[in-house]
Amino acid sequence: MLNMNTPRARELCKKLIGISDIVTENFGGSILGRWGLSYEEMKAIKPNIIYYAGSGYGRSGPNKERPSYAEIVEAYDGSSFANGYPGGEPATVGVSPWMDATQAMHGAFAILAAFYHRSLTGEGQYIDAAMIEGSVNFLGELVMGYVMNGSLSERMGNRDSIMAPHGCYRALDAEGGWVTIAVAGEKEWKAFCKVIGDPEWTKQAEFSDELSRWKNQDQLDKHVEEWTSRRHAYEITAMLQKAGIMAGPSLSTKQLVEDRHMKEREFFVEQDHPVLGKILVAGMPWKLSEEPKGNYTPAPLLGEHNDYVFGQLLGMSKEELQRCREEKVFL
Repeated sequence: MLNMNTPRARELCKKLIGISDIVTENFGGSILGRWGLSYEEMKAIKPNIIYYAGSGYGRSGPNKERPSYAEIVEAYDGSSFANGYPGGEPATVGVSPWMDATQAMHGAFAILAAFYHRSLTGEGQYIDAAMIEGSVNFLGELVMGYVMNGSLSERMGNRDSIMAPHGCYRALDAEGGWVTIAVAGEKEWKAFCKVIGDPEWTKQAEFSDELSRWKNQDQLDKHVEEWTSRRHAYEITAMLQKAGIMAGPSLSTKQLVEDRHMKEREFFVEQDHPVLGKILVAGMPWKLSEEPKGNYTPAPLLGEHNDYVFGQLLGMSKEELQRCREEKVFL
C-alpha cells in the first residue's frame, strides 16, 4: 500500500505498472492524471496495459468531476423514484450499496473482455465504467416502459400491476415473521381459497374476479393477513407451494443465516480473520464440481503484502523496504 503523496511512491507505482497486466482505479475526477499516471502515461510504461477507471458518472460528461455516494447514485438512477408505497415519497431500496456490486460485476466482465481482446490483438484498452450506467442497466422494464410508451413507473410498494393478492403478510413467527404471497389468475385464486378453507369473504362480489380483487386490495390484504397471522411463515409457504401458488418466507438477516436450506448449501463460510477472529461471511453464489468448498481467505490488512509486492515482485532489498517504511512511503 503506497502513500501516493510522496514522489518515491509514485515512482514505485510506475514500476508496478511495468510488470502488470491490469490497472484498476475508482478515484473521483482526474487524480491519477495529477500524479502523472494517466492512461497515456501508463501506455508509455506498458504499451498493452489494460486500464479500468471506475467512477460514479464516468470520465466524460458534465458530471465527470462530481463525487458519488451509493445513496446519491441510487436517487440519480431512478430506482428511488420507482420505490416506495402508493402516494408516498421516493424511497431507497434499503441496501444502498447495491450499485457498488453492479459496478464490480460490470467491471470484472469488461476487464475480462479487454483481456480477451488483448490475447487476440496484443492491444490494451482504456475502460471507462460509470456506476450510474451500471445501475440503470438493472432497471430493465422501467426504462423500456418510458422509451416505448412514455409511461412513468408508479410506486406500488409490495403490490403488482395485475396480481392480487400480492404482498408481504405478517406470520406467527416469534421473531417478526413475514411471508410473501403472489396469486396469479383465477386458477391460482381458487387453489388459494381452498387452502385457506374457502371462508365466506372469498365469495363476496368484491373478490369475484381478478380485476375486482385488484381494485379492492386494501380489504383483500386484511383478510389474507388474518389467515397468515395465525400460522408460521414456513408452514404457509409449504401449504401454498403444494397447491401451486407462489409463496415464500420474507427473512431477516438472522433468519437467513440460520435458514436450513442455506446451511445445507454451505453458502455462509467461516473464516479466521487475523484481527476479528472467527467470522461468518457470504460465500460465492455458485459451486464448482472440482472445487465444491471454494477457496476463501480474508481480505488483506492494510499493507499486509508490502514485503511480497515490493520485495519479491520488484526485488527491493530489506534495507530499501525499511527505508520506505521510515519515510512513510508505505501505508
